[in-house]
Amino acid sequence: MKNTIQKREIIPIFFAVDDNYVPYLTVAISSLIDNSSERYNYHINVLIERLSPENVSILEAMQTENVKIDFVNVTQKVKAICSRLHLRDYYTKATYYRFFIPDMFPQYAKGVYLDCDIVITRDIANMYNHDIGSCLVGAITDEVITDIDVFARYSEIVLNIPKKQYFNAGILVMNLREMRRIRIEEVFANLLSEREFRVAQDQDYLNVICHGRTRYLATTWNKTPMPSSDRNKIPSIAHYKINFKPWRYDSVPYGELFWKYAERTPFYNSLLEIKNNYSKAEMERDQAQYDNLVALAAKEVEDELNKRRNELISYESEDIFRHFNEDAVMIKRAEAI
Repeated sequence: MKNTIQKREIIPIFFAVDDNYVPYLTVAISSLIDNSSERYNYHINVLIERLSPENVSILEAMQTENVKIDFVNVTQKVKAICSRLHLRDYYTKATYYRFFIPDMFPQYAKGVYLDCDIVITRDIANMYNHDIGSCLVGAITDEVITDIDVFARYSEIVLNIPKKQYFNAGILVMNLREMRRIRIEEVFANLLSEREFRVAQDQDYLNVICHGRTRYLATTWNKTPMPSSDRNKIPSIAHYKINFKPWRYDSVPYGELFWKYAERTPFYNSLLEIKNNYSKAEMERDQAQYDNLVALAAKEVEDELNKRRNELISYESEDIFRHFNEDAVMIKRAEAI
């Protein structure tokens, strides 16, 4: 049996988490394990700065014969760029951890990065096995960008990325070898110093860096449970982003998948308690955060358009001034004659 285990192909998987998101991580891992195959060994690397001993024990207890869970501390990596990280609302430093993966795991040529707020319904090896060639990432177009006009305009005007080419960075097949070759951590650090992306932060940086080098995968691997979603088509991965969170709201598409796996974790009762006691004030806060995000995207678009107008006016003024000077020279020459 031991020799059989060693011969299995390893699927490297990465999550980033803090203590607040461990309950959702256990749901994601529970669904991953339930849909795993005996053909593979799944090596889950949980990127952390600090994690309570209790939560470490809970996660370690989820390991199976072919699903291993390790914890990797990224504190030193974060310290090097901490002062330049842009954070807002519910964002934490953990969202930037994925940039450290290529250099921290030189033994891997490829890996899968997953957000914690997901449920997986198919073998994640099927996603990992997509051939992404020399692309930096295999990713899925972000439905929030394509379906909501203000975010589509933000992508196309501010980032200069067509809306159907903007991907969600929460579910990625990462070409770690190629990322190391281009020194993506260094590229990110330099871009971080040059520009501040305030709307989707780390996701915007990844899109800018990987634009033109992205292999687009089927939407089923990163399905947003929007009200318009077809509830009869079960996605390979349901991604409960923005305010589409079944632990807060009723009637979220694919919410039953979340509760199916939540029931298998030690956090089931506490997650139910969050749901049952989610207050009107908290719902209003969620809506305010979303409204602020929309307003921020709209402002970034307007600022960029104003910048372009000013640059055009400046260019035209310089052009007029240049022609004026040329005309003056011609007149002086004519008068001399």
